[in-house]
Amino acid sequence: MDSATPLFDQLILHLDPAPHDGAWNMAVDQAWLEQSEVPVLRVYRWNEPTVTIGYAQNLAKLADALPSWPVVRRWTGGGVVLHENDFTYSVIVPASHAWSQTNPLDSYRLIHESLAAALADGSRLAGPEDLIEAPFCFMAPALHDVVRGKVKIAGAGQRRGKLGLLHQGSVQQVLLQDDFWTRWASQLAKNVLVKPGMTAAMIERADELTAKRYRLSSWLNEREDQLG
Repeated sequence: MDSATPLFDQLILHLDPAPHDGAWNMAVDQAWLEQSEVPVLRVYRWNEPTVTIGYAQNLAKLADALPSWPVVRRWTGGGVVLHENDFTYSVIVPASHAWSQTNPLDSYRLIHESLAAALADGSRLAGPEDLIEAPFCFMAPALHDVVRGKVKIAGAGQRRGKLGLLHQGSVQQVLLQDDFWTRWASQLAKNVLVKPGMTAAMIERADELTAKRYRLSSWLNEREDQLG
């Protein structure tokens, strides 16, 4: 499979119309994962500069290096991401879809190959020679991140489990045209359905996840929540 081959037969494109805080953005991704029956490309914004940290990262060890912005812990892995002038998206594949079982390295590579092709600016996937280890995501290219020259411009964290696959990505240090996400969605899938809104059930679930997980200091510090 190459970057010109659609990954999915069907895809929902959800261009979230309003910027939100970090907890709500994380909760909405999880709500889509739990309730969508087809893959989703969700594109969203932040209502203020925000830091997200990876699921496994130790906040206490990072705290002195972080800006004085709100911080939220992602459900996905990866490193620290500073969301200020970046473009953020999630590829959400429910467990009922066979693609959610794609090998982790392959799913990361295939999504980023497609993204690099859609950028059409000479970007490429990072190889072994590009790799750097550091806690800040965009200072540390990982295998199959998107780079332009030696500059990392796109990275992501993933989570795979009984609900399916969640790929949360950030694109930085590039200027995207207004139609970029529509064009990329059409490259990711044969058929794209644009949905600007969420169902009432999704909103209710996102509210619950925000209150019982993503806005809790116990989640931020110890990965403990109030979900049953």
